[in-house]
Amino acid sequence: MQESRFDGRVRYRPSGADAKPPTVLLRDLRKGRSADKGATGEEEFTLVLVHHAGGSALSFLPLRSFFPDYWRLLALELPGRGPAAAIPAPTGLAEAVSLLTPVLTEQLTGPYALFGHSMGALIAYELARQLERLGLPPVLLGVSASPAPHVREPRDGFRDLHTQEDLAGFLRDLGGTPPQAFEEPELMAYLTHALRLDLNLMQNYTADPTGVLGIPLSVYYGDRDPLVGREMVSPWSGYSSEPTEIRPWPGGHFYLFDRPQEFAAQWTQDVHAAMRRAQGHGRTRQGASWA
Repeated sequence: MQESRFDGRVRYRPSGADAKPPTVLLRDLRKGRSADKGATGEEEFTLVLVHHAGGSALSFLPLRSFFPDYWRLLALELPGRGPAAAIPAPTGLAEAVSLLTPVLTEQLTGPYALFGHSMGALIAYELARQLERLGLPPVLLGVSASPAPHVREPRDGFRDLHTQEDLAGFLRDLGGTPPQAFEEPELMAYLTHALRLDLNLMQNYTADPTGVLGIPLSVYYGDRDPLVGREMVSPWSGYSSEPTEIRPWPGGHFYLFDRPQEFAAQWTQDVHAAMRRAQGHGRTRQGASWA
């Protein structure tokens, strides 16, 4: 199958003049909870979260209570699961970003950051590129447990995962799935179906070297992750003209859910540092150093 390069252009088209993007693709993890701005009266801040392959918006619930109270937590929900189960699965990452971009632009009314874990890191990166083009850049992009885009291509071994047994074995080896889930056939069918959709989504993705971001990056990985090591995440530093912080964490691929309070504290610190650095002036896009 021919590889396709993602150029970041929006391809989403509403079906009618007044049609709106499907809101089921976005979950407010603090819905119904009033934001407490505290004694200092901080401006409301939005954190947009993008889940891993086979996951869902609800994957981030373990982190919810550890972020500042005045933060709004919006988690993207890819088609094929939960309330978005009836939406046709995108055929590639470009289509997914085109679908998700208008959903986000309706919600971004103030400062925000993007954070993606594993597959979600690549989606968050491409969303950041698109939103920066639209004049809506995040103050910080967080990428977790993911090789830099140009590094992942020759190392992608997911194409050999054909059967449900293959996919279940992959989930078992990776960790992060409760052991009892493997004893529930219906649940395992659901999880492997979502995983298959997401791996297909990434199959033909290749990075576009025509420009770098003008926003800072925070890069996280588990020091015992069987899929992602330091040598694979370090090249993320070539994807932005702004500072890049690379932070190893104790644990495997799902390290952040093992230490939710510690991770949320570090991410919050990184966001605050990025907001202090933000100057609000435009930056010239340049060619990527890894091209």
